[in-house]
Amino acid sequence: MNVSGAELGKRADGGARSAAKKRVCAKCVYGGSLKPRQKREIEFLIGGVGYGLIELLWRGETHWSMVITGGACLLAICAVNRRFCKKHLLLRAAACSAIITLVEFCVGILVNRLLGLDVWDYSSMFGNILGQICPLYTFFWFLLSLPVCAVVKKMNKG
Repeated sequence: MNVSGAELGKRADGGARSAAKKRVCAKCVYGGSLKPRQKREIEFLIGGVGYGLIELLWRGETHWSMVITGGACLLAICAVNRRFCKKHLLLRAAACSAIITLVEFCVGILVNRLLGLDVWDYSSMFGNILGQICPLYTFFWFLLSLPVCAVVKKMNKG
């Protein structure tokens, strides 16, 4: 039995409809044709609000510095996923968790050590570095990065 590509759902036009569908998807996510700067601003806002909400759910409180940290982290996650979109999800998530941990360390040194605001303290946690980061939370960031990387990759298609 001879089956043509069109009968199997393949398009003879090389998938032009699929590419158009991806552009529509990206427009839906970002609300139309936005400039790259506007897309980054939306990513920053989503990251800031998301990070703050995660903190509220996990610890019951948050701090304004965590909103800024979350925005910076989502910008970095989006950049990793744009730059390494062809790499395996586990590799991208590992890179993102390392970046988030680094950002948290830098913010922790500034906010907790230099400004003395004591937003968090991991001193009692195994493997902590100056009480600002620890392996357990790096692992948690890795787990959270898995779905975030997958969603960000879908958002960037188109």
